[in-house]
Amino acid sequence: MLKNEWILKSYPKEGFFINLNLNKLNIPYHIASKIFWSRDLRSQEDINKFLNVNENNFYSKFTHMNLAIERINYALKNNEKIGVFGDFDVDGLSGTALIIRLVKNFSGKIYPLIPKREQDGHGLTKKFVDAFRDIGVKLIITVDTGSTSLEEIDYANHMGIDTIITDHHLNDDEQPNAYAIINPHENSNHKIQNDYSGSGVAYKLAEEFYKYKNIEMPDYFTSLAALGTISDQVSLKSENRKIVSEGLKALGKTNLPGLRELFIVSRQNNSSVKINTEFISFYVAPRLNAPGRLGDSEPSLQLLITNDETEAKLLANRINFQNEQRKNYSSKAWDLVIPIIEKQKHDLILAVDLSNFPLGILGPIAGKICEYTSKPAIVYKIDSNLIKASCRSNENYDLFSGLSEFSKIFERFGGHKRAAGFTIKKELFDDFISQLKNNAVFSKLSSHENKKIEIDAEIDVEDLTPSLWKFTDLLEPFGVNNPEPIFLIKNLLPNEISKVGKEKNHVKINFNRNGKKIESIGFNLAEKISKIEQIDIVFTLKTNIWREKVNYQLNLIDVEKSQRNSL
Repeated sequence: MLKNEWILKSYPKEGFFINLNLNKLNIPYHIASKIFWSRDLRSQEDINKFLNVNENNFYSKFTHMNLAIERINYALKNNEKIGVFGDFDVDGLSGTALIIRLVKNFSGKIYPLIPKREQDGHGLTKKFVDAFRDIGVKLIITVDTGSTSLEEIDYANHMGIDTIITDHHLNDDEQPNAYAIINPHENSNHKIQNDYSGSGVAYKLAEEFYKYKNIEMPDYFTSLAALGTISDQVSLKSENRKIVSEGLKALGKTNLPGLRELFIVSRQNNSSVKINTEFISFYVAPRLNAPGRLGDSEPSLQLLITNDETEAKLLANRINFQNEQRKNYSSKAWDLVIPIIEKQKHDLILAVDLSNFPLGILGPIAGKICEYTSKPAIVYKIDSNLIKASCRSNENYDLFSGLSEFSKIFERFGGHKRAAGFTIKKELFDDFISQLKNNAVFSKLSSHENKKIEIDAEIDVEDLTPSLWKFTDLLEPFGVNNPEPIFLIKNLLPNEISKVGKEKNHVKINFNRNGKKIESIGFNLAEKISKIEQIDIVFTLKTNIWREKVNYQLNLIDVEKSQRNSL
């Protein structure tokens, strides 16, 4: 295995001071100060706002918000049919469910349409505008899409249908001629932040509508917004942190039957599993995404909007089964990927053909390649005379910017800095890939393949007290721009090593130093340690609860042989 590069984050500057007693933090000062400093929290006020995010008031003014609210209110008053068009990922589905519940709560008529990934692709098309027209819809609300649908919005206008766009994707200079655009990237917005998720933008619309009606908004709106915000991996700073923090609390006591049943199957009979960002990201979101990845996301949307307990249980079980199918496809695809990327090991950007697999698994496989190699990845499939691709990148390469240089030759294109997708004619693909890889040579994209691990603090084994675990809990929710704290301990001597897992590729290590037993587990690290010798470990802290028994554990990120032989 390649040796990873460990980078210790910068220490607080001289004069930096925090009052640990003020926040009742019972941990060593040097640890707390380093962790806060690494999160750009440079004053006591910054720290207090961060730790007490639910008490903060945020104000983001969207220029067209009042127009949108008044148009929705007009539709409700006049009994107009309202259509909602959302994307098929968890962010889009959560936001769509949010809008459906908003309209239904005010006795409106709402008709949802979600594209099928394989046959429809992303985005509003004239086909869906026609479908809404045939239903008799007079107002379309888009969720997590619509910012680049210039022709489709004009077509809807021609049909006498107004459109409200709620979206968070970057758009070109030209804006759609929509009735209202609620997008944090819209040039004239006066806002604090521009990194809401799609469901976060829909949430802001619902929040303002409830304020307009002078009615308190139900907690489950925050639950749905948190679900999408976590799943879309947007920054957990500013209001996103508040949405997720409050949303996780609401999810823990949700009265939405679909989510309750989905949590049951996701917890796999362990009801004590904590509902946090990790649980949503690795257990809930993949299940909600599975039906859409295999063809049709309708079961997931229905699960989020149903109020029927029996239907919720059936849908949760169906989604869980489809997730198992999705995992089987992914496993087979990964077996094909390994030799392909090995042949491209000297390339700065990797391109992999997975034409025999569902379009919906291309994105996750691209993400896995990116994580495995620390390189941007393009995974594609050939569909007749077109090639459809999903792309993922690392923090060193702005994928959206790199691909934008070729936007004129794409049939469809969209995304973010680290995730994008495009469709291109088959005959143009080879030249495009060649040019993109050449461009990468002249960009800031590094050819280093070793993974960089940023460490918050080097500590000693004696610092591993329950208070340290409790302190890290205060820093939640974790996610983009607020990762779990990563620690380093040097010169530990294991007293027990065991390889676990079906392929024996994971490792469990127990340490015993100064009479203190430490349990740890490292996924895919079995190759890194084969015998008992002094090692350095990089890790995060995990709290496992089984039948109400709390077990504090280390989650190993990396392991290396110590450079010196004695403690």
